[in-house]
Amino acid sequence: MGTILVETPFLLHLAGTSAWQRFVVLGLGFGLMLASAILLILQRRHLSPTQGCIIALDTAYLANAALCLVVYSDATGTLWSHIGWVISIGLVWPMAIEVLWLFGRSFQTRNAAIDPRAT
Repeated sequence: MGTILVETPFLLHLAGTSAWQRFVVLGLGFGLMLASAILLILQRRHLSPTQGCIIALDTAYLANAALCLVVYSDATGTLWSHIGWVISIGLVWPMAIEVLWLFGRSFQTRNAAIDPRAT
């Protein structure tokens, strides 16, 4: 819910960013959350509660990180003046890989339940 509240100013054009930045923030932020929610609903029988919580938290963090990465991508100055952006770009990839890995495991579990010979 907090991620949606953070992205609301972009939806209402109150964030003071360009049209391109608003489009990317809304597409990445809401897109990530919507896609993850749909997959969580579809895969709920094949995910443990812990896996579901980790996916939901990682998705919220990814949506927030996407917001920061897009908004501050045009920042000027030295590397040290926007070191947070550099660190964020490094942290996004492990979180994204973890979400994909957990969803991949749930699809393997589902396929194994459908066809026991698939494992």
